[in-house]
Amino acid sequence: MNCVLSLSACSVSMVATLRSDQQVDVFFTGSIKPKVASLLNDLSSSNQKSTGALISAAEITASFQKVPELALVATKDVAPQGLEGRFRIVDSEKLSQRFLFVQQILVKEESRFSVTLNRESTSQLLSLFTPEIRDYLDALMAPIITGEKLSPADYLTLVTSVYGKTIAQEIASSQITLEVHVPGTICSVLGGSGSGSKAFFVIPFVDLLVLENPLVYQIAWKP
Repeated sequence: MNCVLSLSACSVSMVATLRSDQQVDVFFTGSIKPKVASLLNDLSSSNQKSTGALISAAEITASFQKVPELALVATKDVAPQGLEGRFRIVDSEKLSQRFLFVQQILVKEESRFSVTLNRESTSQLLSLFTPEIRDYLDALMAPIITGEKLSPADYLTLVTSVYGKTIAQEIASSQITLEVHVPGTICSVLGGSGSGSKAFFVIPFVDLLVLENPLVYQIAWKP
């Protein structure tokens, strides 16, 4: 699986290639939008945190390397306030057992790959992030951090009241785009579109910050 990823109020792209040997190759890239980056820099400075890159490629690499099912982890900083990288999932079955929001079922008749995000799986999802990213999400008052139950519209209204309309607009326009290549022919896609061996998903970032309802993305294909 190849993927490009955005980490805060930002734009993220991911490409994921599901291989026939059950491993998954992922490429990701993303950057924080300028006004949100400026806000987070100001908040970091006021909290006496170090200035500079908001997201460190070295810290992301170290965080991913702690996951035993991941290999070939490599990331690098991309100016301004962005990064890109790659990794390989070498044991999808064990990863699915530890992180229940990811499931891959490979059978002869029909294989499936799915991601299900809800409030119950939030703690597992956040455990993959560095402390700095969790701090940024907290600063943005993300309901997945604060525990509040808000709709996307209500959350954006809250952000507008605290940080202004421009910050809220950058969050509202942020999204994650995911392209997935499968080793076969796609039969069905839930939460996106697809044909041949490729599926495409566009995930509004505000939906991830709020998780008002479970988000389910699934691909089924014939090997």
